[in-house]
Amino acid sequence: MPSTEFYQEVDEYTLKNFLKNIMEEENVTEKKSVENPAGQEITALVHGEAQGELIGGNLALIASLMGTPYEIDTKGKILFLEEIDEEPYRIDRMLTQLRLAGKFREAAGIILGSFTNCEAKNPEKSLTLEEVIEDILISAGKPVLKNLAAGHCLPTLTLPLGKVVRINSEPESIEIVN
Repeated sequence: MPSTEFYQEVDEYTLKNFLKNIMEEENVTEKKSVENPAGQEITALVHGEAQGELIGGNLALIASLMGTPYEIDTKGKILFLEEIDEEPYRIDRMLTQLRLAGKFREAAGIILGSFTNCEAKNPEKSLTLEEVIEDILISAGKPVLKNLAAGHCLPTLTLPLGKVVRINSEPESIEIVN
């Protein structure tokens, strides 16, 4: 993402968060949390608590890699998803593909980031993005946090992909375990 996001003017929050994540020495005794910018609340879609390695990224790319040697392994992991410029019917198709492949059932939990410009061109003939997400992810029965400021948005968080994180819905939190 830095090669596509930092060529333009970046806000102070995004830059500070990025630099903190790549330059700060790790202190295993210090509790670290992933927090949205002030005024942007992380909310729970499905309540619960889960822990696992943080994996994921762009929904369209993850869906397109299904059936290849690069297919995402979600077993026991926290799956992060974000998207840009896709209509709800296309997001429905991609989420359904992941659901049918067992990716949500295998995951320990799910985090939804930014879904930027993902509105229907003809809203009167379409489900909303929220309806699509709720229909598919609530039935998975896994803890789901949404509205994380990460993905194709500004300000945006730099996520510690590959690190073990714990998500909790009460209160809504994401903690880096190691």
